[in-house]
Amino acid sequence: MNFEGLVGQAARYSPDIYLVIQRTPDCRDGFRLLYANNAFHTAVSCNVRDKDSCCACQFKLGEIDQNQQALLSITDGEAVTKTFRVSITDLPSEHTGGLTACMLMVGRRAGISLSEERERLYSTIAKKFIELSPDEAALNAVHEAGLYFDVDASYAARVDVQNRSMDFRYIWRNPHIPDLPETPQRHEMCHWVLDQLRNGDVVKIDRLSDLAPDVLEECAVLRTSGTKACILVPVLQADDAVWFIGIHTFENSRCWSDQDVDTLKVVGNLLGNAFTQTEVAWSLKETQRRFSDVGANIPGIVYQIRRTEAGQLSFSYISQGVADLTGWSPADMQNDPSLFERIVIRQDRGRFRETLERAAQEYDLWTTDVRIRHRNDETIKWVRASGRTHLGVNGDTVWNGLMLDISQHRQAEEALRISEERLRRILGTSPIAIGISHVKTFKLLFANKRLAQMYEIPRNDIIGFDTRKFYKEPRMHRRHWVDTRRGKHLDNIETQCQRTNGNPFWAQITTRLIEYGGHEAILWWAFDITEHKHTKEALAHLAHHDALTGLANRRLFEEHLHNAIALAARTDRPGVLFYFDLDGFKAVNDAHGHNFGDWVLDQVGLRLRHVLRESDIGARLGGDEFAIIAHGIEDIRAIEAVVEKMQTAISTPYKKEGKMAKIGLSIGVVRFFGHESDIHDLVMCADTAMYQAKQAGKGTYRLINMARNDNLTSNS
Repeated sequence: MNFEGLVGQAARYSPDIYLVIQRTPDCRDGFRLLYANNAFHTAVSCNVRDKDSCCACQFKLGEIDQNQQALLSITDGEAVTKTFRVSITDLPSEHTGGLTACMLMVGRRAGISLSEERERLYSTIAKKFIELSPDEAALNAVHEAGLYFDVDASYAARVDVQNRSMDFRYIWRNPHIPDLPETPQRHEMCHWVLDQLRNGDVVKIDRLSDLAPDVLEECAVLRTSGTKACILVPVLQADDAVWFIGIHTFENSRCWSDQDVDTLKVVGNLLGNAFTQTEVAWSLKETQRRFSDVGANIPGIVYQIRRTEAGQLSFSYISQGVADLTGWSPADMQNDPSLFERIVIRQDRGRFRETLERAAQEYDLWTTDVRIRHRNDETIKWVRASGRTHLGVNGDTVWNGLMLDISQHRQAEEALRISEERLRRILGTSPIAIGISHVKTFKLLFANKRLAQMYEIPRNDIIGFDTRKFYKEPRMHRRHWVDTRRGKHLDNIETQCQRTNGNPFWAQITTRLIEYGGHEAILWWAFDITEHKHTKEALAHLAHHDALTGLANRRLFEEHLHNAIALAARTDRPGVLFYFDLDGFKAVNDAHGHNFGDWVLDQVGLRLRHVLRESDIGARLGGDEFAIIAHGIEDIRAIEAVVEKMQTAISTPYKKEGKMAKIGLSIGVVRFFGHESDIHDLVMCADTAMYQAKQAGKGTYRLINMARNDNLTSNS
């Protein structure tokens, strides 16, 4: 069949695609491509021209509308999807050589020449923002965008910039696509994507796998979601948030056009109003309502009062809201304009009149809060009267104003004031020292009683006190101030502070950056941990020292012996281990009791400390066993001198409360040179030398030279 003759020679050169497609179950997607012109082959990677062969492309035809138009999505052999808007004509079999179920499709890429469709999309979205609530209209816009672009999912989301948390506010998922991945309500935004959106840039990805490896690594969320292609358009940037609209495909890649991006930008602009309403605070909404068009639905009273040069008052306009707020109708007010002032209670009436008169002289904005009395139940309400005054063309003074019921606001302010006062009293009596300081002047804006006590500051001097004086070292204040300004939370930081008299103490400090009284400030609280610090240090000392003598215990002794061996190896100078117990100590315990014996042990430790050099380590290993680690004693004479000092010091009699004891020493000495790998072997050698000294008659010593393994004996 000559299909080119059927569609005409002009199709060969047309920029529009011309397709003849037959519906058939023989091909996997139910379509066989019978003819395609050059424009199609240029747009889609498909070279099949044989009507008896199934095209490698996959065809997906959308719903045909009443104008016989539909979206045709074509995925080529490289899994790239392109979408065309086509007009469809059913071809009779007599024109197709007897082939049935054939269609002629003529169209262009979606987004290239679809101005009418785009206008329909825009007008539909805009119309819904008039007819529906902002939330409903925004959801409809996302839905319409998904259908227009023929994607698998479309959505609008808000990203919290601080923690990169993305919240899907409005989402549409194609119901015709089974097995779409579940979309969590909230998840973490990719670094790279967020940076693009914050810069106001559009994220356009035709094929996710084509991204640079480092960028692809950052796009973990897109990868795990199964995204193949997407467009993300930033819509609104708030202080801490970014709103954007996105469209995704999960089954195939998509070659997006610039027109696709521009169209989605317009949809985003239409959504911007809904996003803004979500972001702006209640006060901004109130301001928007205050200056909106005059109407019956405006809360409060909208009015215009005129005063002639002769002093006559009249209402040009007063809204229906006056009846709800005051109980008087607009007609009542217009019949008696002075009633407008009389509804203000007597205590506030003078201030109200003075505000209006001052505005009449200055022709400027004015506002005042006054109380009014309701006509029916005598209820007192707080209202905020505000407006602008100008001079009319005929010389009249004109007040354009708005009066709003702020009773709840006032009640909230009063409740807040009471709450703040209650909180201030609680903080004032808190056992925790609490202060708030100005972030630039460093001076205290608030401080409780405990803070004044901890730093010993007179209560009259505490407000305005310079917090830099709290720190023993000024650099620590600077470090804490810089970290806090950068948003870093300091939690339970231990630092040395000082009282106003200069006495140091240890404090545990926590800080936060806050707003206080309209200023940036630092909130911090502190504990005096001096006693805790000393207790902790004492416990640490006890963990490494003998409780009775204050000498190193076995654990600390072994650490120092390891270090002494390493020092000997490093300096090539020997170290010496003196190991001994007390000759005759058991008899002292038996004769005078353990209390006296403990006192003797304490005195032994004291006498040893007088004998030791500053670099020597003395230790009590248990019972009456002691050891000394020394370094740099080169020869036998020096060792003997140390032994003699020890024996002289320890053998001097011990006298207390009429009791007297005399003890001696048997000392094992080991000289080591840094080659020893096991300290326990070293100690056993010293123990062996000590027992050799005892066997020699006590009151002497024995030396083992670890390097030569020979015994040198000398009597002390």
